[in-house]
Amino acid sequence: MVLGPSEMGEEKERASGEAVVLQRWNDRYILCEGESLLNNLPQRRTEPTLKTKPKCERHTYLHVGDRVFHKKFKCWGGGIVIETWTSDLPGGLCFVRILFQDGKKRVFDNSFDSACCCYYTGITLLNRIEL
Repeated sequence: MVLGPSEMGEEKERASGEAVVLQRWNDRYILCEGESLLNNLPQRRTEPTLKTKPKCERHTYLHVGDRVFHKKFKCWGGGIVIETWTSDLPGGLCFVRILFQDGKKRVFDNSFDSACCCYYTGITLLNRIEL
């Protein structure tokens, strides 16, 4: 047995007689039991990698260019959808920005999966304009 740790590692014997190697790495000792375990480690990643991002399905109500009105606030007048945006993260939010005839832009939740969707709060689609 070596008195100090060598460059390649320190070898000790257990009571069972098998050799144990202590490898020094970044000022720490790593316990390696037998060389056969080190040789059997996988050298490559075996699980398949995704080449494309998984697309999360969104159930949106309004699209850019749709004409709408609000059932509860008729004083706002009619509106047109000027902007929509959705999150790429699973469980993210979807919003829609509507310009009403009173000159104000208002933002609503645009996801049918949400309980706060603009459909449930009173926004009604008049007609859809394909852009």
